[in-house]
Amino acid sequence: MPGGELTGEQWLKMDDIANQWGNGTLKLSSRQAVQFHGIIKFELKKTIQAMNDVLLDSIAACGDVNRNVMCSPNPALSPIHAQVFPWAEKLSQHLLPQTRAYHEIWLDEGKGEGKQLVSGGEDSAETLEPLYGKHYLPRKFKIGIAIPPENDMDIYTNCLGFIAIADGDRLAGFNVTVGGGLGMTFGRDDTFPRLADTIGFCTPEQMLDVAYKVLEIQRDFGNREDRKLSRFKYTIENFGVEWFKNELHERLGFELQDARPVTFSTGVDRYGWQQGIDGKWIALLHVEHGRIKDKDGYPQKTALREIAQSGLARFRLSGNQNLLLTEVEEK
Repeated sequence: MPGGELTGEQWLKMDDIANQWGNGTLKLSSRQAVQFHGIIKFELKKTIQAMNDVLLDSIAACGDVNRNVMCSPNPALSPIHAQVFPWAEKLSQHLLPQTRAYHEIWLDEGKGEGKQLVSGGEDSAETLEPLYGKHYLPRKFKIGIAIPPENDMDIYTNCLGFIAIADGDRLAGFNVTVGGGLGMTFGRDDTFPRLADTIGFCTPEQMLDVAYKVLEIQRDFGNREDRKLSRFKYTIENFGVEWFKNELHERLGFELQDARPVTFSTGVDRYGWQQGIDGKWIALLHVEHGRIKDKDGYPQKTALREIAQSGLARFRLSGNQNLLLTEVEEK
């Protein structure tokens, strides 16, 4: 779900899953995704197949791979937003695991016949997973895309960040940030939060290659002996930013340009109504702790279901666990 985008049909399916197999609520995560709580193991396959019915999946929702790519959620806010948002989908697709194991296990692809070797097997693992190989990454990896002056993606806390740089109404490219992360382990003084470093600028056409090579470096040099120290921020901290830039440039075959000036003025969501460049309206709704549910005097979950059934809006999730209703026409 790159950038947190959902159609009304997809929202209805999420609501159905929560009602039928979950605890009756939906949880909007801080990475622009939907979580289901209370699903028992025996209902898991039905849940995943129901998601697949509306072209959604949980591939790379966990594990030592790149997770959901975050992006400022509303492409209608400006011409730059409209140009940036598709790159979240391209980046997500570019870094997905290639194995068909998910489809074989949960979607009955092939129904047990003619299954190909999945990652972790012998000989052809690198062929099936040219990026992740047999052992995947040392730990999970997180990517965000921010559009100044709003830092609603908290870009400097991501493993890899892309900050959109505008030239008038044209997307010139992205500043590249590496090595962010907020986590630490209690009682381990060698673990710590870290803000990302800005290492340069790339054009839109270079973005996918830059991301791929960054993940390659983490795959090859990340700590695989101690999972408490295996996040990408520790790779940057231990080897140094200059070493990393040199390694990245060598793998890319070109050098990043100097970073462009950037100013962020806010990291919060703007609640209420805004009109997009397409003339349609966007409503940003507060969701307490990201939990969609009905409660006395405030039937939020029911209201959102009725909106989805009406076809009056699309749904987008913010990085602050709130919800946008988009493409609302003025009538």
